[in-house]
Amino acid sequence: MSQEKTSQLPLLRSLSQPEADQRSEPSPHAAPLAGPSPPPGIRPPGALLFHQVFGRVAQETRPGFHLFAGAGRTSALALPFAAFFAARSETVAVVEAANNFNLYRLTEWARRHGFAPLELLNRLRIARSFTPFQLAVILEHIGREMTRYGATRLVVTGLPDCLYDEELTELEARNTFARCRRSLQRLAAQTTVLAFAEAPPQALGGRARFQETLLEMARTAFEVHPGEPAWFAPVKAPGLLTIRHAGL
Repeated sequence: MSQEKTSQLPLLRSLSQPEADQRSEPSPHAAPLAGPSPPPGIRPPGALLFHQVFGRVAQETRPGFHLFAGAGRTSALALPFAAFFAARSETVAVVEAANNFNLYRLTEWARRHGFAPLELLNRLRIARSFTPFQLAVILEHIGREMTRYGATRLVVTGLPDCLYDEELTELEARNTFARCRRSLQRLAAQTTVLAFAEAPPQALGGRARFQETLLEMARTAFEVHPGEPAWFAPVKAPGLLTIRHAGL
């Protein structure tokens, strides 16, 4: 498994995990779904496994914004998180702008773990965005839909990734991101928001600042390390996460 480090996230606050915490057991809700642990010797110091991170987020009772960012396939973690919340009988709203939320894989995963696929699918309310402008509009209105369906979590993919498109002017990208940021701040004051973001492929002027802005908003940010296969998820996804920032 690769242990390649990502560098796009500024380390605002060092958070070293106590040794006892690193060995802690996952949440009892997540434990039956977590699958076997990876072989010893491939886990870099300080890294957390998916079920440990999920347990921490699932036990958080306060609303807030949690950011997952890394270089490559970070958005693939959105489906496992949504699946695990749905398996706990929670309704999850998903705003999908990364175009990788594969419900067929979720169905296969549900069957393997003894869940009724239709029940899990009915707990997911998915809004797909095909342009940055659609994403901004969806985020402005998703709060009402969450109230309507009793959704307890919001999962967002593709932000700010979709704004890296070179066909967007700098002004369009900046204005659209500002709309999305305002919506996320409002939503994070009401519910748990999990955002999954890819690193920019190259420096794109002021757009390189977008992900740093999300980091500053985050209660907790996780650096996602590339690595396959995943032992815990309905998709192949990065398997190691490191806390890079924890807000007060």
